[in-house]
Amino acid sequence: MGLLLVINCTRKESINNTNSGYININTAKHYYSISGRGDTLVILHGGPGLSHKYMKPQIDSLLSSEFTLLYYDQRGSGWSEGENDSTNLNMDSFVRDLEELRRHFGLSKVNLLGHSFGGLLGMYYGITFPDNLNSLVLIDTDAASYDLRTPYQIKTINSRLTEEQNNYLDSISGSDEFKNYDVSSYNKYYKTFLTSYFANPRDTSKLTLGFDSVSIKKIDATNNHVRKGLGKYDIHDKLYRITCPTLILHGTESVFSVDGAKAIKNKIPHSELSLYENCGHFEYIESPANFKKSVLDFHNKY
Repeated sequence: MGLLLVINCTRKESINNTNSGYININTAKHYYSISGRGDTLVILHGGPGLSHKYMKPQIDSLLSSEFTLLYYDQRGSGWSEGENDSTNLNMDSFVRDLEELRRHFGLSKVNLLGHSFGGLLGMYYGITFPDNLNSLVLIDTDAASYDLRTPYQIKTINSRLTEEQNNYLDSISGSDEFKNYDVSSYNKYYKTFLTSYFANPRDTSKLTLGFDSVSIKKIDATNNHVRKGLGKYDIHDKLYRITCPTLILHGTESVFSVDGAKAIKNKIPHSELSLYENCGHFEYIESPANFKKSVLDFHNKY
């Protein structure tokens, strides 16, 4: 049995680089973008409600010479449809969407790399379709339970944002420009808010959010519906179903607790945890060389 698992996890597959486009998945058009060369790595962005574009510049720079990178905007996010179909804005639909994406591109198994909420999606997918998962990389993932995620996140963000920053955020969110989905206003808001996600707030300047007039209208609606559907989730007792190699990368200064990352490590059988000192939520931005080495070393093992 052990040998069989190793053989299954060594399969390497690549897809034709068709750049970008749309595919119909479960009643909604999903936008995808492909870059790079080599074995295919499917990128799961965070949010929910954000697009893949906040990850693409750095991930392309670090990994496109080694992997074919398949990005897609999740349901109700970015340039994908589905934000108005509240009945399907839930984790079950997101998992089914990912499975259909795998089938569409002809991948017998997938290598997943998920950041933040994308890591949680990757875990749910691995629990549901363990035989279709080749490898899993979790970058500062949501914890595997509400209790290990949300209270710590809220407390940490509140402790880092200053009164001046909070007043500035209130002034932006209360403006007519923000309420009318002005891209510049959204950029100012999130660039200020996300300083709390970095160990060094100045590193926020390296983050390209990729907002546009299409994507920003979906952020709040999609996030609210998906989070409400998740409720006080806890999947720790199901993580044993993820049998392929899993790499967990986590910043010691993240808004997500190290305890949450350790709990995942303790439940996924073939997993390893790498803690990034003096890093927050964006290891691929805050420590790019170490991030690249971690991902390449991990994939070269299997």
